[in-house]
Amino acid sequence: MLFALAAIPAIIMLLWNWLIPSIIGWSAISYWQALGLFILSRLFFGGFGRHGFGMPHGEHPHLFREKFKNMTPEERRNFIHRRFDRFPDQPEDNARPPEEK
Repeated sequence: MLFALAAIPAIIMLLWNWLIPSIIGWSAISYWQALGLFILSRLFFGGFGRHGFGMPHGEHPHLFREKFKNMTPEERRNFIHRRFDRFPDQPEDNARPPEEK
């Protein structure tokens, strides 16, 4: 675990220094700047828990699957509609999944 925490910023630094200066022309970064980028990106995009994409905060995937499996079809539709309503920029015809018949 400690090795992974030390290796991730090193990998970020190596990838950044290999790609970004040659593509965009920005300067290379240090290990500590890479660690800062890693922490910042986790705060912005993923947090520090083990949540899947769209997973309600605080729920583990196996508990969420069990809860979803035990929902009625109407509860599932309502849940999905609430999830899609989080993305208001989508065109209206794509905003909601098709209704079951």
